[in-house]
Amino acid sequence: MPHSLYYHRPTFIRDVIVLLVFNLCMFILFLNNDAMEVFYEFSRKYENLELDELIPLGFTLGISMLLFSYRRIKELGRMAQTLERLSLIDPLTNLPNRRAGQIRLLSWSKTAEKTQKSFHVFQLDLDNFKSVNDLYGQSIGDEILQLVARQLSSVMPSDSLIYRWLDDNFIILCPVSVTLIPYEVAEKFQQVINGKIMPSTLSLTCSIGFSSWCAKQSAEELLHNVEDALLSAKHAGKNCIKTA
Repeated sequence: MPHSLYYHRPTFIRDVIVLLVFNLCMFILFLNNDAMEVFYEFSRKYENLELDELIPLGFTLGISMLLFSYRRIKELGRMAQTLERLSLIDPLTNLPNRRAGQIRLLSWSKTAEKTQKSFHVFQLDLDNFKSVNDLYGQSIGDEILQLVARQLSSVMPSDSLIYRWLDDNFIILCPVSVTLIPYEVAEKFQQVINGKIMPSTLSLTCSIGFSSWCAKQSAEELLHNVEDALLSAKHAGKNCIKTA
C-alpha cells in the first residue's frame, strides 16, 4: 500500500521564503548604501548615457518576466495534472489502476473510521486465464480483459468503483446500502463473466473473494482479508465466491 498521505510535497512556500529573505537582504544593503542616490548622481554625471531610463525599463522588464513566469507555471501545472491522471489509469482497460485503487481504499478506510459506515471490497480473478494467452495469444487475451472490464462496469452497484488490480485480477469497492447484499453483488459479477466471454471456444469462469470493513480495521488488513477469501475460492475448486 502507498503512504496514506499521497501528495507531492510543494516547494512553493519554501521558494517564496527564500525570495523574501533574499530581497529583504538586498533592501537592507541598498538602504545602508543609499543605492538610489548613488545611481542618480552617477546618471547625472553621465547624462549622455541615458542611464536614468534604466529604472522604468527595469520595471517593465520585471512585469514582463512575471507574466512570462506565470504562464509557464500554469502550463507546467496542467502538464503535471495530466501526467498524474495518466499514472492512475490502466492503459489497456482504461480502468483506474492498482495505484489508484490503493489510494482510494485508504481514503475510504479513513472516511469509514470517522463516520463508522462500512463498505465492501470484492476481488475478482479469472480462472485459468493463462490458457487464453497460451491458446490464442496475448492480443486475444488483451481483448478478453477489455471485455471483462466492460461487463463488470455494466453491473456495478451505484457509487461503486472498479480497478484493474493486476493482470486478470480486479478490485471493486462498494458502499453499504440497505438493499445491497454482498453475496448477491458477487453473483452478478459472476453471471456477466461465467460462460459469456468466450462461449463458443473456451468457457471462462471467475472466482471472487469479498470482505466488509469493520471498526478499527486498517486498509491493509481489509485487503489481506479479501485476498485470503479469494484464495479460499480458488482452493475450493475455482468458480466460487467466498467471504473472509
